[in-house]
Order: sequence, then structure tokens, then C-alpha cells
Amino acid sequence: MESNSNVVETPSKRLLLRTSIAFFVITIILLNIVDTAHSAKQSGIFGVGYGNNGDRFGSIVSCSESDVIHNFEGSTIQFEATLSDNSKIDKNSGISAGSWVIDFSLENSASPVRISGDIIKSSLNHNTYTLLGKETFDNVCNDIGNAITLTGNCGENTKIWFSDSNHQKVGSLTPPHGDEAYYLFGSKVNCN
Repeated sequence: MESNSNVVETPSKRLLLRTSIAFFVITIILLNIVDTAHSAKQSGIFGVGYGNNGDRFGSIVSCSESDVIHNFEGSTIQFEATLSDNSKIDKNSGISAGSWVIDFSLENSASPVRISGDIIKSSLNHNTYTLLGKETFDNVCNDIGNAITLTGNCGENTKIWFSDSNHQKVGSLTPPHGDEAYYLFGSKVNCN
């Protein structure tokens, strides 16, 4: 005859065991939700800026391949980039998704004159941003595929600096060194 050495469970022991298991499972689920919410938190950089409107000075594009300089009455830049929150790993830069476009004012133009593309990487350090991307559309110099950089400070009335890997210059002519200053004067750049 075999002896049964099973421990007899009382209802209070079963309740305590079930409660402990439920507490453990709920704790794991809550910690996972908080961790997911923290890692999924996103911020962004959104900006719009205006080149000179043509009243006194205009905007230019200096094409690097042909050494041709295009003059326009004015220009507008818009960009947005969504950043992943990397604070968990003490970083302020990383992969991002976004786009940028610079439209140029040209009298009697039936179609938009612009250069534009994607933003693929971004960095935000205190109040200064750097956005890296690619040029995917260009009906000014017809030169696509260049890497671009947008830099500046967050806030209102800030300069937005544009550069590309092929040394194409884009910006506003400003006195007294209009041939040296290539930037778009930003009306507002929000960095969240």
C-alpha cells in the first residue's frame, strides 16, 4: 500500500497562492506597459521659415554641377521630424522619420519650383537641432540623391541653415554679404 504524502491544501492557502500569482502577473503586465509607453514616447521638431519676399532681396539656389545661380522672389521652408525618445539610454539623437521642402516664389510659374526630401536622422541638444536627410526631388538644379543637413535653434525668428553634400547653396540674399549668407530666416521652429 502506498502512502499518500500530499499536503492538504486549505481554502485559505489556495486563496493566498492565487492572490500571489495574480499580483505577480499584474505587476509584470504593468511594468511592461510602462516600459513600452516610455520607449514609444515620441517628440518632434517642426519648423517653417521664410526667405526674403523679394521686396528688397530675394532667395537663391546655386547649382553646384552647372555653376548656375537661380534667383527667386522669395522662398519658404517647411520640415518635420518625429524623434524616438532615447532618454532611456542617455541619447538625444537617433533614427527619425520626417520630410522637408523648400518652395521658391517665381512669377508666372504654373508648377511649384522646389527641392524636397526625407529626414532620416535627427539630433536635439538643448535648444539646437540637426536634421540629416536625402534630397528626393529637385526641379531647380535637377540634382537628387544628395545628403542634406538642416540646423538651427528652436524658437521664433531663428535662422535655418541648409546644406547638401554636393555643395548646392540655398538661401536668402542678405546685406552686406549676400553672396556669403545662405540661410532661411525661420518664423517658428518647435522642438518638443
